[in-house]
Amino acid sequence: MSSDEVLQVARLALEGKSSDVRLYLAKLVRKARKNDPEHASKLEELLKSDPARSNGVMRKIAPPEDETLQGHDISFLRPIQHRLESPPLLDPSLSGQFQQIIQERDHIEALELKGLKPASSVIFQGPPGVGKTMTASWLAHKLELPLYVLDLTSVMSSLLGKTGSNLRSVIDFAKSHPCVLFLDEIDAIAKRRSDESDVGELKRLVNIMLQELEDWPSSGLLIAATNHPELVDPALWRRFDLDITFPPPSDKNVKEAVIRFLDDDIEEFSPVLELLIDSQRGESFSNIKRTINKLRRLKLISPDGFEEKIVQYLFSDINSLSRPDRISLAVKLVSEFGFSKLKAAKLLGVSRDTIRKKLSETQL
Repeated sequence: MSSDEVLQVARLALEGKSSDVRLYLAKLVRKARKNDPEHASKLEELLKSDPARSNGVMRKIAPPEDETLQGHDISFLRPIQHRLESPPLLDPSLSGQFQQIIQERDHIEALELKGLKPASSVIFQGPPGVGKTMTASWLAHKLELPLYVLDLTSVMSSLLGKTGSNLRSVIDFAKSHPCVLFLDEIDAIAKRRSDESDVGELKRLVNIMLQELEDWPSSGLLIAATNHPELVDPALWRRFDLDITFPPPSDKNVKEAVIRFLDDDIEEFSPVLELLIDSQRGESFSNIKRTINKLRRLKLISPDGFEEKIVQYLFSDINSLSRPDRISLAVKLVSEFGFSKLKAAKLLGVSRDTIRKKLSETQL
């Protein structure tokens, strides 16, 4: 260890930041493995001497539940295994923010020397299905930390005063075990305290969160998510280090999502790929995945006349369309998505001559 590294360890230890000390030592282990494997091995053994505290630092995947949750009455805290074959589809503006979160953890010592620390709390906002939960899992994977999801329906107890103690037990666990704690639908327990319809118990939960967010350890990461940002107490909102808004999928990301979800069926869907992409514009990632999976299953069990079935599925009101609308759709299938005039005519119940005439008119 260099003199600067010794000073950094001493500073963190004297400040009582045991979790940060362990995180910093784990970084030194990874650094020493290349130049001094024997020293790295000895230091790693020291870190592992207290397994319950070193799990989050030294492992990429969440440890077995009985090993980490032992002695904690937090049955409503659910460990999630990372299952990411590829990074989430993100708007370029979001990718930069998440990369900074990751990079800050690689520069802890430099930040500490300036009296700074990595961002340790983030709130995600955006409509359902745009990738908030998937991104939380991806971040946990990249930070080499286990991921825990709080089941807010379980923590909300009907017994007066019990909900607060439930929440505190979760927070105490997350602070003492380096991890990513994901609080989905935070608005359920963090409503505006001015809300007259609210009960006193929920106001107390907001106060608990206000207190705990002040000193969330940089060895872990707290991620809250909401579909209803207007419901979250403004004072709590300001306590988060970062506020990240997830926009609806862009046209580019819709195309990437369709291709990704088609997986190894992409070649079989190539004749209708552009039509499929066009039909999913404006949809969330979760809705796109649901549609693609349904069509993949449909093609597998009923391959005959599949292109016709796709059109009927994507345009479920096709039989109720007026004749001009059916003609317009037929022309679109031919001109934009490569359908033959015969196929389009058959699907929409119009003549090929009519389609040919409309195509000629549009080319004038």
